[in-house]
Amino acid sequence: MTWTCGRDRGRSPALVVPADLAGPSGGTRYDERMMTELAASGLDVTAEPVPGAWPSPTGEDCAALRHAFGRHDDVLVDGLIGSAAPEEIEQARARGARVGVLVHLPLPAESGLDEPDRARLAALERRALHAAATVVATSGWAAADLRERYGLTHVHAVAPGTDRAETATGSTPPHLLALGSITPRKNARGLLEALAGLQDRPWRLSLVGPGGSDEGYVRAVAARAEDLRGRVRMPGSLEGDALEALWRTVDLLVLPSRTETYGMVVTEALAHGIPALVPSGTGAVEALHGSGERDGLPEAGAVVAGTREEGWAEALRGWLDDPGLRDRWRRAAAGHRDRLRGWDTAAAELRAVLRW
Repeated sequence: MTWTCGRDRGRSPALVVPADLAGPSGGTRYDERMMTELAASGLDVTAEPVPGAWPSPTGEDCAALRHAFGRHDDVLVDGLIGSAAPEEIEQARARGARVGVLVHLPLPAESGLDEPDRARLAALERRALHAAATVVATSGWAAADLRERYGLTHVHAVAPGTDRAETATGSTPPHLLALGSITPRKNARGLLEALAGLQDRPWRLSLVGPGGSDEGYVRAVAARAEDLRGRVRMPGSLEGDALEALWRTVDLLVLPSRTETYGMVVTEALAHGIPALVPSGTGAVEALHGSGERDGLPEAGAVVAGTREEGWAEALRGWLDDPGLRDRWRRAAAGHRDRLRGWDTAAAELRAVLRW
């Protein structure tokens, strides 16, 4: 979806989003699909793309945000922008606007930050979220995390939806997929170290996603991938038909992240009938298990304790060595497909929270 400028659109509610992100992400996908479904529901809603180096904006970037806020009386702003703009939110609220913040990931939770930056971003985000009329998180786990971090009381959880997809056929040897940015938070290096001890078993891995701002980390991941004798492919970002073609060949999603507020790739995998390994203590557990709508279904994968390489190696070894386990997980994932909520349901829930 291409964002269109909201100038001269009147007083319709608006979703304010970053205009200058380097590549696709779960956050941008959430924003785009919500916009599409809100519009399909008959709501006159405007997308307001705001340029800038968020969450470290220039004065010009902040001015663009103030102009965007000034065009609307009811706004939901992506947290990459809103959590870094408490003054702009306070000003909009003072003139009577309702401003909500959609938090995909708490600003201090991003990788590559030193302690002074974490403290600065946490202070900004705390002030911004307390100033907001409403705070939306993308899972129950993420909402609880925000309440604990910042002492908030007005946090609502609106989990993503999922698009219907064809069932994957899989591959021989088994094809593993890690889908996400190549950053320390997503922990691609840890996954490669776990797989390095499993080279006596048949497997291949696709590491798919954009490189992050830590170029040294991306180079280290690429170098370690080269060490694994041609088993690892790093095609960069894939979208549309290219990504869908890849999904059809996958046997297991691996998500070894250090933190996840939800993990849309998990429900996308389940939509393709693909099981997943996810890290404990993160919102990805909620994505794998569901929030009640999939109670009673067998496990379509497993939760791995923490991010230690040994734990991931053990989980992968068990899956690779046990054809019966692979078959049970795949059949379980296929059973989850019809219980996944659609984006229309997610958008209706968001609309109710925002009273749009």
